[in-house]
Amino acid sequence: MASAELPADVHATLTTSVAEHLTPAGLATELPSSPHYEADGYWRGPVWAPATILIEDGLRRGGAVDLADRVSARFRALCEKSGFAENFDALTGQGLRDRAYTWTASAYLILAADSQTRRAR
Repeated sequence: MASAELPADVHATLTTSVAEHLTPAGLATELPSSPHYEADGYWRGPVWAPATILIEDGLRRGGAVDLADRVSARFRALCEKSGFAENFDALTGQGLRDRAYTWTASAYLILAADSQTRRAR
């Protein structure tokens, strides 16, 4: 489904690109197949809450609801498994850096509440 704000071809390209970054653990900030990928490369690989929530919201608003649902579900499962770390290894799901980060907890709570609201409808 194309967004009203984007031409269909641009929407399709962006959605496909985002889907390529989705690992079993969540949205990698760099494609794991990229030569620039680093598991603990700060913004060159790990899953981050701020990027996840912004991209999930954009996908949902743009009509890519199935992909947004997958992004949300994987991030929530990651937090439930690995806690609220600052960021996470995109391939293993291991929590990296600070193990009690408020933006990660906040993103989890927002996505969990949104998921509950959608299920209740």
